[in-house]
Amino acid sequence: MTNSPELSCRCECEQSRVNVAKPPMLRFHCHCTICQNLYQRPFSDVTVMWAKDAKLTQGGQVEFKRPGWLLKRGVCTQCQQPIFATMTLFPGIKLAFVPANRYDNQAALPTAKAHIFYHRSQSDIDDGITKVAGFIKSECVVSWLIVKSAVIQLFAR
Repeated sequence: MTNSPELSCRCECEQSRVNVAKPPMLRFHCHCTICQNLYQRPFSDVTVMWAKDAKLTQGGQVEFKRPGWLLKRGVCTQCQQPIFATMTLFPGIKLAFVPANRYDNQAALPTAKAHIFYHRSQSDIDDGITKVAGFIKSECVVSWLIVKSAVIQLFAR
């Protein structure tokens, strides 16, 4: 992917907006029950980028649901739709996650690399994308994909 203008993202009611400075480095589908409940869909379709490249520009009304030690999932308080999440890996190293369906320009998104937590899938999906079942394996695969994508992005500069 080449450097392109900032990408804009918004929730369904347009009260919360995110600007992404560079195209996301990774996209994957998560079938975990947390995502199924939060997204009210069989799986989440999520993009990943460095947190410094994503900025919540409108949305004082974003509430972080299911806060955990690492991943903070933000939803718009008006439409209750996921819009923005962050994960601190180490002090100073932070990722941002934006649902793929929130982007105004879908053509700028990378193709999905994996379905994780596929053992929680509600139905079989025949799309040619790698399917990963099990908690530990899913966590390891998505971690590897993030590291690999970050390294590729670093050397593409």
